[in-house]
Amino acid sequence: MQQSPAQRGHARVTALQYHAAFPTQRTAMRLRLLALLAFAATATPALAADSDVIARMGDVSLKVSDARQLADRLPASERNPQILERLIRTELVRRSVAAEARKQGFDRKPEVAARMDQAAEQALVGAYVGSIAKPPADYPPDSLVRQAYDASKDTFTLPKRYQVSQIYVTGTDAKAKAKADDLYRQASARNADFAAVARKSSQHAASAARGGDMGWLAEKDMLPAVAGAVAALKKNEVGKPVLGPAGYHILRVTDSKAPELLPLDKVRPAIVQSLRLRRAKEIEASYLDGLAAKTPIAVDGIGLSELAKGK
Repeated sequence: MQQSPAQRGHARVTALQYHAAFPTQRTAMRLRLLALLAFAATATPALAADSDVIARMGDVSLKVSDARQLADRLPASERNPQILERLIRTELVRRSVAAEARKQGFDRKPEVAARMDQAAEQALVGAYVGSIAKPPADYPPDSLVRQAYDASKDTFTLPKRYQVSQIYVTGTDAKAKAKADDLYRQASARNADFAAVARKSSQHAASAARGGDMGWLAEKDMLPAVAGAVAALKKNEVGKPVLGPAGYHILRVTDSKAPELLPLDKVRPAIVQSLRLRRAKEIEASYLDGLAAKTPIAVDGIGLSELAKGK
């Protein structure tokens, strides 16, 4: 089975690991938007007048239909103007280099022509075998999806998660420890406002702006020392400073969630994709085995030995 949605969709990059999280593009952009935004400022009159051409590099041009093929290779979440523009620019450079190589006659060199023929044949083989190995549209049946789900419930179970807030102090020396101890006393005092202390004093800017809130985290998303401290805290309890690789964490758990099995409807697309891929590999292997059985391969052993010796 492929990595589960529980593993993919819920893995978090946290400040406790000192990484920055970047928002993911969730809406697919139309190529028309790319044409208007990415190239409007630099489009020449000739390019703008040719509605079938989306970009040009000297005498080399790229049609809208070619760009659409590039876009179709991307996941919907990555189909935005910036990524598409990079692909288009890369493709234009590739085509320009190829045009220059042909102009210099490189495509007529025997060794180059042989590699080009091999690449073209490999593309043909891949497309043909792919068409043969493609499972029927209604595969897999619901019964097989259910069977795969029942056999992999551990994979589709979210681990216990904690809603964690922190006050972070950079540094591991005595000065940093003294500052962390002082902030702990402020945050754990009777009627103290942990969020206010975090906003004012935490040295992790992203979480400080949210009153120290780090969101929902599983133990695997946290540093080992932090995970152990979080697991030991009671709800709304403020923990003593925990030393990490680069600083001190003053932690507070505001809530927790028990392990949760994701319902079948949420993981069905991933299961279907995995089962279709596995079935395609089975069909491909069966086809190739049948081809070899129908037309056995004969290899000249003596010639093979001489070839291995470089003769």
